[in-house]
Amino acid sequence: MSGVVVIGAGIVGAGIARDLTLRGIPVTLLEREAPASGASGRCHGLLHSGARYAVTDPAAAAECARENLALKAIAPGYIEDTGGLFVAVSEGEAAYGDKLLDACKKASIPMEELSAAESPNRKAVRCMRTNDAAIDPFLLTIANLYDARINGAIVHTRTGVRSIVEGGVLLDDGRTLKADIVINAAGHACGAINKDMRLSIQPDKGTILVTERRLCDVVLNRMRPPSDGDIIVPGHTTSLIGTTSSRSTSTIPARDEYRALLREAKAMLPDNEEIRIIRAFSGVRPLLGNALDGSIEGRALSRDHHIDENNGIVTVAGGKLTTYRLIAETAANKVMRLLGERGECRTKTPLPNILRDEPDGSLLCNCERAAGRIIAMDFLNPEDLWKFNRIGFGACQGMRCAKNVPREREFLEERWKGIKPVLDDIQLKQTYLSWASQMLQRDIS
Repeated sequence: MSGVVVIGAGIVGAGIARDLTLRGIPVTLLEREAPASGASGRCHGLLHSGARYAVTDPAAAAECARENLALKAIAPGYIEDTGGLFVAVSEGEAAYGDKLLDACKKASIPMEELSAAESPNRKAVRCMRTNDAAIDPFLLTIANLYDARINGAIVHTRTGVRSIVEGGVLLDDGRTLKADIVINAAGHACGAINKDMRLSIQPDKGTILVTERRLCDVVLNRMRPPSDGDIIVPGHTTSLIGTTSSRSTSTIPARDEYRALLREAKAMLPDNEEIRIIRAFSGVRPLLGNALDGSIEGRALSRDHHIDENNGIVTVAGGKLTTYRLIAETAANKVMRLLGERGECRTKTPLPNILRDEPDGSLLCNCERAAGRIIAMDFLNPEDLWKFNRIGFGACQGMRCAKNVPREREFLEERWKGIKPVLDDIQLKQTYLSWASQMLQRDIS
């Protein structure tokens, strides 16, 4: 048996590789860039309670509710169990809360009414509590890959797939890799790899803002249907304000997106008028389309997932970070049937701890005390380690620690892409100061 080739080392591809290797199936995983370099690493790191979609997408909401509990059991080291609040800032939003409560009850999502005074927004009209949490998508992805690797998977990063061909895949370097089954988990790029794909995947751009400091220690949601700027998620030393939705494959944040998200964040936390945004970033959601002409906008598309099989090619579309384990289980079940193999899913067992007991030696950035925090893994290239060690994720955004990144210029250009749209007032002064400091350091060295 040649085994299974998985294309894409986002969280879904990593989860599928782990699931299949735990069932004893030979797996080779291929990733064109670094793990979690697509949508998985460009999200706000929310572990959904399911409440956000309870009214508009009850099937996806119920899946999130179940997987929320499963991930808290298997990956506690990568989750900050912050809890979540839904706050209404108008009477109209407060009225929507009745629909929300009813929908959460039907989907078995915990939701508790609180006094409005318990909200961090002193002007809130209504407040409810649920069990949202924050999760580190980089560590979660790497932990799944590491578990797959120690159970026999072959993992190749910086190895792109040009196309799926009969009996395997054609790599960017011209080589052909044989496989019994090919799993296309390349996100919104699925169609470029398989021109005959039957699923409709609609790319949906989402932009997120990063704050200089944590605005609050709980996930904050607006009490309204999913919309732009309706969530704030704690993320290590920062908060992430999200998110927008537009039909695009661009990962370049726009100035108008920044302004709209900041305006909504100030409505949710009016006592934080001086919210300082240090960067914006954008990711592309691979949403499951349901219109041939793509006429339905992203907010109206389901966050549920679908798995299609055609001539030995299994394609995964849709889904969310929170439901990755369930998506992987469903895909692996289909692969097992195609191979005629038996074996139960074992991914509800705990993920391995990939964090060092003590960070390795040198301090790489003062902002988050960033240092080598993960154990050695043979499939990680040195130039990709910075994001897993959170270099440049804190207040300096790499302006003081870029020298610790192998591809310094490329790293700074990527950071500048996110800093440029948010240059207002104090952030403009801070960026100039950081630039001047960096030039001085270069002159001294």
